[in-house]
Amino acid sequence: MKKSKTKHWILIILFVVIVYGFGGMTLLSNNNMKISEIENRQLVTFPILSEETLFDGSYFQDIINYYSDHFAQRERLLILSKKIESYKGSQGEDQVEIVLTSPEADFTPEVELRERVMHQEERQPIKTAYDLNQRVYNFAARDIERFTEIRPIEVESIDDDTLLEQLQVTDDETIEGERKNSLLIIEDTIYEIFGYTENACDYYASAINSFAEKFDEDMTVYSMVVPSHIEFLSSQKYRSLADSQADAINRINETFIESIVPINAYSILAKHSDEYIYFRSDHHWTGRGAYYAYTVFADKIGDNAYELDRFEKTELEGFLGYLYYKNFNRNVKNNPDTVEIYHPFVENEYTVITQGNRRINLDVINMNYAKKSNKYMVFLSGDNPLSVIDTDLDNGRKILVFKDSYGNAFIPYLTSHYDEIHIIDPRHYKKGAVTYAKEHDIKEVLFLNSAVLISSNKGFANYIKSVSY
Repeated sequence: MKKSKTKHWILIILFVVIVYGFGGMTLLSNNNMKISEIENRQLVTFPILSEETLFDGSYFQDIINYYSDHFAQRERLLILSKKIESYKGSQGEDQVEIVLTSPEADFTPEVELRERVMHQEERQPIKTAYDLNQRVYNFAARDIERFTEIRPIEVESIDDDTLLEQLQVTDDETIEGERKNSLLIIEDTIYEIFGYTENACDYYASAINSFAEKFDEDMTVYSMVVPSHIEFLSSQKYRSLADSQADAINRINETFIESIVPINAYSILAKHSDEYIYFRSDHHWTGRGAYYAYTVFADKIGDNAYELDRFEKTELEGFLGYLYYKNFNRNVKNNPDTVEIYHPFVENEYTVITQGNRRINLDVINMNYAKKSNKYMVFLSGDNPLSVIDTDLDNGRKILVFKDSYGNAFIPYLTSHYDEIHIIDPRHYKKGAVTYAKEHDIKEVLFLNSAVLISSNKGFANYIKSVSY
């Protein structure tokens, strides 16, 4: 009995030491980091006390968010977490897990994934009126295809057959790849294996539809869904691992209301797929890939895109991206990426507005990250809640861009066409985007996001819905 009590007190003391010791380390660590290179975003700044933030409770919540972003050894623990994650399945925001059980197992399209998403939603308890509305909407969304048959929407369809002709797909069986969780590794290149659900595609389209419906006819809403690297894989042996991103993008575009204008970046990326348009170690496109998408967008808005050689070029060597840190492959490490930067030639001022409403003046191309590990953060200094680019064009043209991190390499090209570029990352923005657009008299909105992020789960679409007021 005495030993049992002793063991009990040892465990209590150990628990207290760990909890308070770690808290003390956090307070004494003087962690003044402003950017998380691992997460590609601004860290929360310490909130400013005001009467409004004190009484609405946001001040104390912001303090919690601050210490969540600034605890001791945070970056090292994130890297350790990613190492551990590399040995298991990768889990999405809807608690959907993609796991390849063994290298020998055949990979089929994510039928089980889709069914799991749908059934999981139906099992969720209804606790609020919002939950009930979402449940009703989700069931109604399944009739969208029938509705569009009654009232067809004319959109530019993406053709898989044309893609295959452009890629010159090879059936060479000697190409050897390794499947590790949701990743495919071939020589020195890592690909994310893509899977989508029609339900998630419909839900993303509905989020943009809902946003667009809150404006009158003076507002033009564009949508660009960017395919990922694996879509342009030329090995027939491994192409069957992934679902068709052309099908996913077509599904989204066909579900839009008539007022939304889809931008087809897919075809031009396929045309230039033999060029360096995607990183080998990261999930993003390169500055060159973003440029080709920009040329299509410029044409859609009635402007002429500038030639690539009009932009001054800088190359940053030695970049190892997010996918490398998910599996630490030696071949990839020995052949790191190069970040190609095409600098804007129009003078501009770039301002980041933090969650604490602080304004930070930075450069659109922030060369402070040139010697840091996450060199992709040179574009817009990573992901921020709200930021604004004011250019010297003085043409009165304004655009609001809803984006994930794919937008960071794309947006600098817009400085050649817009007087003001307002940028929202709905994962971090906490206010009303519709209200913001109306207050700033913005008449154009672009939703630019990667197919991987938006078509396998509803997480990002929910962020859009949460700020659509």
